[in-house]
Amino acid sequence: MPTMSLRKVVSRTAQNTSSKQIKDVVARKKRIREEQRIQAEPGDNAQYLSHSMAMWNWSKPDMQSATDVENRVTDYFQLCVRNDMKPSIEGLAIAFGTDRKSLWRYANGVIKSVPQDVCHTLKKAYTVINALMADYLQNGKINPVAAIFLMKNNMDYTDTTEVVVTPNSPIGAEMSESDLAKRITDGSVIEVEPTE
Repeated sequence: MPTMSLRKVVSRTAQNTSSKQIKDVVARKKRIREEQRIQAEPGDNAQYLSHSMAMWNWSKPDMQSATDVENRVTDYFQLCVRNDMKPSIEGLAIAFGTDRKSLWRYANGVIKSVPQDVCHTLKKAYTVINALMADYLQNGKINPVAAIFLMKNNMDYTDTTEVVVTPNSPIGAEMSESDLAKRITDGSVIEVEPTE
């Protein structure tokens, strides 16, 4: 059977493909790239930065007071509503004058001096943001990859793979002690002294 070089195969394929088909493929690939591109409109960056900067001069709330913490959570969510912005854990952290990891430590009682009612209030805020994220994801309002990333990093979601290990006996199926003793005496068993 004669072999054909890759160049000849490509050349024959190109001859059989019309220029309209090629243009259609190129146009489809271009459309897909444009759909996957981040769609930033003029003014978007200013809106996002203005939203975060609105919290820049907020005083840090008293983390010993559940009322102060609840008021700050409410202030943050109301700011998101006024600016028509999606709330985020990072934004909530800015509202508290901290970073997302420290906010997580407050919410989860890692910082022992924080009262439980403060932890509970922060966990409720996390739950609201988590519920919003799920709603955005289910209704096509956020990129699924971004949602997965944010939920894994901020909401303790994980990908898990379950591995079931079934022990296999090197001597076959399980046997009673008497059957095992019989097999050992009937077979050729070599005893080896352990070496150190």
